[in-house]
Amino acid sequence: MTSGLRYPLVLFYDAGSSDCMAKVAGLRNRDTGGRLELVESSDRGGIRARDANGRCFVGIMALEAAYRAAWDGEVSL
Repeated sequence: MTSGLRYPLVLFYDAGSSDCMAKVAGLRNRDTGGRLELVESSDRGGIRARDANGRCFVGIMALEAAYRAAWDGEVSL
């Protein structure tokens, strides 16, 4: 569950994956509130995230958290 996220949300993404890069580009463009910290990773494990409380998210949960951050909580998933 991604309710109660604390920002910034650090998003680790696979810089070698075109799919990850496409998702990150959209998030980067939308994150006008500065809630995301995007970090390239050589880990081929896909997308992971960590919020300011230290909670960790993997895969789809990490993406959900990132979209919530980028859309200032306005997106309902």
